[in-house]
Amino acid sequence: MTVDYNVFLDKVKGCFLGKTVIGTLGAPFEGVKMPMEMPFKPEMVDTMLPNDDLDLQVIWLEVVEKKGLSLTSYDLLEAFCENCAYSPGEYAIMRKNFEKGIYPPLSGKFCNDFYRGGMGCPIRSEIWACLSPGDAVQAAALAEKDGVLDHEGESVYAEKYFAAVESFAFFESDIRTLLMMGLCAVPRSSKVRELVEFVLAECEKRDNIKDVLTEILYRYGHPDCTNMLQNIGITLASLIFGGGDILKTGMLALNCGFDTDCTCASAGALLGIVLGEKKIREQYGWQDIKYVLGVKAHRRSDLVSDLAEDVARLAVFLSGTGESNVDFKGAPPAIGLRPEKDPLTFTVEYDGDDPTVGPDKNGLVKVILENNTDEPVDIMTDFVFPENIELKAGRADGDAYKRILPHETLEEILEIGVADRAGVIYEKNNILMRVTGDVVCGFRFGVSGNKIWRLTGPVWSTVPATNEEILSKVPNYWHVLPPARTEAESIDNVRRFHLNFARDTQTDIFTEEELFAPSDGGREFHGSGGAGIIARPYKVRTLEIPEDSFTVDGFFGFKGPCVVYMSQILVASEDMTVYAQLGYSSPFKFFVNGKLVGERHDADTWDAENAHFAGIELKKGENRIVLRLTRLNADAKYSLIFSQGATCSTHYCCFGTRII
Repeated sequence: MTVDYNVFLDKVKGCFLGKTVIGTLGAPFEGVKMPMEMPFKPEMVDTMLPNDDLDLQVIWLEVVEKKGLSLTSYDLLEAFCENCAYSPGEYAIMRKNFEKGIYPPLSGKFCNDFYRGGMGCPIRSEIWACLSPGDAVQAAALAEKDGVLDHEGESVYAEKYFAAVESFAFFESDIRTLLMMGLCAVPRSSKVRELVEFVLAECEKRDNIKDVLTEILYRYGHPDCTNMLQNIGITLASLIFGGGDILKTGMLALNCGFDTDCTCASAGALLGIVLGEKKIREQYGWQDIKYVLGVKAHRRSDLVSDLAEDVARLAVFLSGTGESNVDFKGAPPAIGLRPEKDPLTFTVEYDGDDPTVGPDKNGLVKVILENNTDEPVDIMTDFVFPENIELKAGRADGDAYKRILPHETLEEILEIGVADRAGVIYEKNNILMRVTGDVVCGFRFGVSGNKIWRLTGPVWSTVPATNEEILSKVPNYWHVLPPARTEAESIDNVRRFHLNFARDTQTDIFTEEELFAPSDGGREFHGSGGAGIIARPYKVRTLEIPEDSFTVDGFFGFKGPCVVYMSQILVASEDMTVYAQLGYSSPFKFFVNGKLVGERHDADTWDAENAHFAGIELKKGENRIVLRLTRLNADAKYSLIFSQGATCSTHYCCFGTRII
């Protein structure tokens, strides 16, 4: 495939010009989940703003300059953790997984049940398209390596889709045609394909983008402003109704609301490729724009044109090394990059994609070494395990050299578990694989320790609450029901007594001493818990919970409203002051070392950080964590994360829990 270099460079410059300027247009309105009628003002694009949409692509550029197109997802995630300090949503989760030695593709899946469908990776597609003009297959493959860092499934498909569309845009200028061509990169059964076809059909039927927005939200609306499907729908509709005018398109995206910096930036980048920098400058008079980064990077300047030129010349270089099938006509000599190629590539696979271990659960791990050289290598391997984790089955000591033929692999299968002597299981358990012989190196990977909780419950009462003493004094249960003013109210009282349980969102039924007392497996009765609540038969169980989130329904088959206590002995290596992010869909109380940290009495849509609590004091050694959870209905989901800051901050993974 042949590309005129000057045309190509103009389009790459247009791509990053549109990404920067139109992204800045939308940035101040990010999170406004409603249609708007904001008019354009020139000052909206006078001063460029940092945007992770571009930040991470600059980091990726430096990775490709070092590694070439043989880069791995691990290379990208390592570069992110070294160069990006902020951690909103899914970024915090992939950083935490990396710290625990859990790498892509699991880094985008494990403990990421809320954000895995977000916009975080679809907004990073342009770099892969610009390195693969016209080669949608390569662009999509590179986008997939990127997307799995912090997402899975549909969000990864979305990044592949955008990368393919933008790759085709170097040769095709009709927007509707481009949006259909990009579907070659996603499965036929995907929601992304369904969304694209749906939005294009709605745009065909309707004259107003706000009418299309109504249909998008009716079908794909989500309370998280960064959720992927609704925002991609907005981007697509803006491109259709924008008529090829990059500023009009950006304002349409902005005035649809939601994740406006992303919808605007993605639309601006695609139109920038189609139009090219020269045409955009002629239309709007924008001079050489400077971009602003929120990450560490080492570029020769902060000019968008220089950044784009570096990307374009890198594409030429990769073509010259045979790593790309694009031939650039009239290109300057390829820049003198020398991508590194590690002699061995290291990957880890977990049985069932489950990277967890616990007192009653071992993990099965396959460690794979691939020889990237053209010569056989003879190596010896051994493994170093952290405290409280040990090898249950498999070979951990290198007792003989093994030969790996060129471009072949060596596999080691290990069964890993908690040491029998362990009294504490830690969330982070890094294992070192040491390699000696023709190649000397080390590789780190990990297993995540299950969190140990004690469950006390479920606790419930009748409606109204009653007991034997009350019942013994009346002829039948009708006499314990509250007086009714109408026949309908009387029927309500009877049916509620027959058909439902009562729960209380505030009264503390158990003391901390009772919750942490040696377990006897269950009790028949506890007596009155105050406020008319009587605790009926309940159990005391020890649970291993693998992720940060859990549902009350997952613990037992008991139906109906109830109260459950989750108690945990958290072990810290030093005195610490931390923040907590607590997700909830039903009421809760949160105690640390006997102190009430916070509570909520409402029901909410669960997300990973519904409630934030600051200044929590943890002492070195053991700390008592208690969650008093009130299930109002079947949707009772909770999560607990400790972090370094209130929000957009690194999550801690250094704690252990006492094995009860």
